[in-house]
Order: sequence, then C-alpha cells, then structure tokens
Amino acid sequence: MLGCPAMRAADRDVLVTIYKALNGAEWGDRYNKWNTDAPLKEWKGVKVETDAAGNERVVELNINVGRKAKGNMPSDIAQLTELRSLAYTVGNESNAASVPACVWSMSKLTKLHIGLYGGEHITLPAKMDLPNLKSLYLSRVQGPFDVLCTLTSLENLEVDNFKGALPEKVDALVNLKRFSWTSSSAPEGRVPAAFARLSKLEHLQIDYNTGFAGGIKAPDVPFPVEIWGMPSLRVIFLRAVSAQPSTIPAKKVAAMTSLESITVCDCGIEGKIPAEFFKSGKLTSFSIYDNNLTGSIPKEIGNCTKLQTVMLLNNKLSGTIPASLGNCTKLFTLWLYDNPELGGKIPEEIAKCEKLSIFGLKNTKVSQDVPAAVQAHPNYSKWRLF
Repeated sequence: MLGCPAMRAADRDVLVTIYKALNGAEWGDRYNKWNTDAPLKEWKGVKVETDAAGNERVVELNINVGRKAKGNMPSDIAQLTELRSLAYTVGNESNAASVPACVWSMSKLTKLHIGLYGGEHITLPAKMDLPNLKSLYLSRVQGPFDVLCTLTSLENLEVDNFKGALPEKVDALVNLKRFSWTSSSAPEGRVPAAFARLSKLEHLQIDYNTGFAGGIKAPDVPFPVEIWGMPSLRVIFLRAVSAQPSTIPAKKVAAMTSLESITVCDCGIEGKIPAEFFKSGKLTSFSIYDNNLTGSIPKEIGNCTKLQTVMLLNNKLSGTIPASLGNCTKLFTLWLYDNPELGGKIPEEIAKCEKLSIFGLKNTKVSQDVPAAVQAHPNYSKWRLF
C-alpha cells in the first residue's frame, strides 16, 4: 500500500490529482464539472464546508462510476483532512495499490465505502486508526479480518466478495446494528457463536452463495444456532452456511419479537416450523427453503397480515395449505413447490390475497381441483401452479 505525503495541498488540487489518477476523463457527463473552475460544491459527489479561515474543505467524496475508474487512489487523499465520508469504486486488473495505506488512518471518517471490481483480493492492514467510523463497506478483500473487530464505533459492516473466515471476535463490535457478509467463494469455518452477544444487531446477512442460482456447497460445519433467540434481530438472511442438520428451537424463537424478515436457504434445517415465528405478527417475509423442514405449515401464519413473501419450496412439508393465509392480503409471492407430501386443496380464502402474483405448487400432492373463487383471482392465469 502507498504511503502519504507530509504537506497538505488545497482540497481542490487534491481532487484534481484524484481525477487524473483514476481515469477521470472517462467517468462520464455527470462528472463534467471536475477539473474545471466550477465551485467545488458543483462537482458531482463532492460536499464541502467552509472553515473559519474561509477555505472550502471537502467533507464528503463519492466517486461511483464502477469500472470506469481505473488506476490507483493516490496517497494525496490523506490531505483531505476534514473528510468524513469517502466512497469510491475502482475496476483494475491489479488492486494492490487501489487503497493507499493512509486511508486506514483518516481518523475523521465516519463512512468508508471501497468497491473493487476485478483483479485480485487485497489483504487488510494489521492495524486501522478509524475511531469514528460508523459505516464500512469493502469488496474483494481477504482475511484475516480480526482488524475489523477493533473498529468499535461501527454500526454498519458490509463485506462483499470476500475470501477467508469470519472474524471470531465480532462481539467486540458492541455498537453493530447491521452485518452483511457475502461471497461466491467457498467459505472457511463456521459462523462464530459470538454473534449472539451483539445486543444491538438488527440485520444479519451471511451469504456464501451470492446470486440466485449459486454453486457453492455448504460447509460441513454446525449451523449458528446461537442466533435463535436474539430479540434485537429484524432481518435474518443465511445461505449455505452449514450442511449439518439442526432444528429451530420454538422457545428461543418466541423471544424474537422484532423479527420482520427471515431467509434461511440451504442450511440443513430440519424439523417443524415453530408457530412462535408468527406470534408478533410483524413478519413481511418468511422464506426457509432448500432445507428439510417437516410437518405442516402452522395456521398461525395468518397472524402476519403484513406478509408479502412466503417461500417454503424444496422441503419435506406435509399437511395442507392453511386457510389462514387468506388473512395475508398483501401476499405477493407464495412458493410451496417441491414438497412431495404437501396435499389437500387450495383453500378458497387464498382468493382474498388480491396482490398474489407468484404462486407455485409443482411436485406436491395438492389437488388440481381449484376452487372457483381462486380461479376468479385476477392473476390466476399468471400463476404456474402445477
């Protein structure tokens, strides 16, 4: 990583240096004020404030041009000493110098977003001095990731296209509200139990199979059962984090009173769906698919009148479709296919779900004798029921 210059240039000069270093002439018309005499406040992605001496100081910088930015972020960026928010993307064949070392010690930063497109994964430094950082997004990085656990002011941590294992000491991030960790690379190790000690965590996303189709085999490690019972969680998205069988404990689920959306895909989940999921009535999305769920769909699902998505495909569910789903009038997607033992008839109450646009029942025992009220649904011809 590159070092940092000792003397500070004017912020305008620093921006011009960045523009030239990152192929600014190819950024497009939205950035046509850059490298001109126009006031800095008119430069796309730049926010300035005037200091006591009357100087324009850059406090926010956002260069979002995807692969059009090529080259290395110059170490001159450290001279933007009032910078609080930095976001940029770079598309290089090599990323070794895409992030100068001084970026990791710009102590006034509260937001840092670095998106790398193409090239090799970069290794994080052994030390970071970012005491005020609240939001961090990184892509194409590789472990070890323990250094991230020193950023104790973080509220939002997102890592995309990573290589390596999740940090074991994640519970040091005591202010963390959102954690998103996604990749299409083979994972290493299990999801740490330490997540359960993050009392402020609201959004947990760990996706080892980014993209709908996917192609990564879930690792032979235990499912992070510790997450069940976390009362602060509003959103859970877990995909391909475990190949070992586990069940969902009903008593712990009962404590998850903030839960609004859950997706658990290809994680070896078996056993029954706890009715406790639906007690609070706050769920808008309920998706546990490509697992081994058994038993029936609880009738209590009808308590969740805000439900928009139900995806329970590719399990081993039995019983019938609960008529109480008719209470979920905002329902848009209902995927129940590939449950060979699911039977009965489509309840006519489904006709009350006027927004239902996607409905699938292939490879089930559900009767093809569809009630007239359901056939009269405005989207019936669009459904691929059988």
